[in-house]
Amino acid sequence: MTLIEGESAKPPITTVIVLIFTGTLTGLQFVFPQLLISLRRVPDEISSHEYWRLLTSLLVHNGGWKQILFNFTAIAIVGTIVERIFGPVRWLVLYLSAGFIGQIAGLYWKPLGAGASVAGAGLLGALAVWMVVYPLWRVRFGGSIIFLGAYVLIYFHDLHGPPILTGALVAISAFRKIVLREWHQGRSK
Repeated sequence: MTLIEGESAKPPITTVIVLIFTGTLTGLQFVFPQLLISLRRVPDEISSHEYWRLLTSLLVHNGGWKQILFNFTAIAIVGTIVERIFGPVRWLVLYLSAGFIGQIAGLYWKPLGAGASVAGAGLLGALAVWMVVYPLWRVRFGGSIIFLGAYVLIYFHDLHGPPILTGALVAISAFRKIVLREWHQGRSK
C-alpha cells in the first residue's frame, strides 16, 4: 500500500497548522485563565446551548504540561503519518470528527475537561485501518492491537476508545477511495 501520490514529499502542513493554532490557544490559557474556562467541556454549559465547546475543548488543555507535551508529540508523529497516507483534507475530517465524538464520550465518562488527545486518538484509528490492510503481517498485527486497545478503553469508560473507532470508520470510507484508485492504476499499467 502506498501513500497518496506526491503526499510523502510534502511537509505535513495541516498537522503543523493545527498544532500551532492549538499551541497558541493552549499557551494563552496560562496568561488568560478565563480562556480555558470559556472553551473547555462543561456539561451544564453545553446543555445551555454552548455547543461550540464540543470542538473548542480540543484547543485548550486542562491536564498541565505532561498532557500538553504528550498530546502534541503524539499528534505530531501520528498526524504526520496519517496526513501523508490520507492527505490534508481527510486528515482534518478525521481529526475533527474523532475529536467531536471524543468530547461527547467525555460528557458521559469524564464530564469536565479539555484536550486534543481524543482528536489524536482518531488519527490513530485511521492509521490502524491502514496498518490492518498493509501487506506485512507484523504491521497488520500492530493495527489489530490498536483496535483491541480501543475496545479495552471503551470497556473501562476511557474517552479515547470511541474516537479511535470513529477515526477508523471515517478512514474506511476515505481509504476505500485510495484503494480503488491504486487498484485502477495497477490495472492500467
